[in-house]
Amino acid sequence: MVHPRNKRTFVFDLDGTVLNSKNQFPNEIKELILNIVSCGELVVFATGRMHISAKKLLDKVFEGHVDFPIISYNGAVVYVPGEGIIFKRTLAKETVDKIVDFFRSKGIHIQSYVDDKLYSEKDNEEIRLYSKHADVPYVVVDDLKKLPAPIKILAIASADILDNLIPEVKELVGDGASVFKSFPIFLDMVPSDANKGIALKFLSERLSFDLNDTVVFGDNENDVFMFEVAGTCIAVENAVEKLKEVADFVTLSNDENGVLHAFSVLYPQYLCRNVEG
Repeated sequence: MVHPRNKRTFVFDLDGTVLNSKNQFPNEIKELILNIVSCGELVVFATGRMHISAKKLLDKVFEGHVDFPIISYNGAVVYVPGEGIIFKRTLAKETVDKIVDFFRSKGIHIQSYVDDKLYSEKDNEEIRLYSKHADVPYVVVDDLKKLPAPIKILAIASADILDNLIPEVKELVGDGASVFKSFPIFLDMVPSDANKGIALKFLSERLSFDLNDTVVFGDNENDVFMFEVAGTCIAVENAVEKLKEVADFVTLSNDENGVLHAFSVLYPQYLCRNVEG
């Protein structure tokens, strides 16, 4: 699958950007994306979600008619239609042990992602709510440290608690992991050689598209990495200030179809089917 360099590529974050606060994928944005595809452009989704969660969501929305490249786990996994997983990074055991011990000592829920499966040491409200939101099952185990190398570890707590812990966690893991928030109450710890920007650059080289002609949409700290490498960067109004500060354009919120609004202002040609971009 080689994409012509003179075409645009559009990259969409899911939660908080395309999806509204009710976790719905607006039909207007579905139609917009089908328009973009019909114009011969490339559409990529980049999310902090598990690959299985993102794939299930997109297959449901597009009824299996379109298969998209997907950057998942905040860049630790990259999927390409027809090829499968072409990029995957995992955390080192030493780093995992430090993370697990630290959050256990704080009494904060953590969950681990191994081979696209979700694990927790407790069957609590946090894992149940996450499982429902992501539409994936989970497995309860005695000790997360005994599992094979995970793709990601996620801590769930109030935004204030996590914000206060971030400096300490970063110092603890050092170069062993990247630490950032993908949602106000989610703190992600992924391999240090993986983020959405690294993954997007890898994908651009694999599929031969120009990052200067790439437009990305996001809402949270994990999207900053894409904003650093893409040609055009668009933040929704509900995005964190850190992202809006480096955006080329700030559109309406995810609950106001901000993605659609951005296209109406910047790329109106894609609002109609089969029109040259």
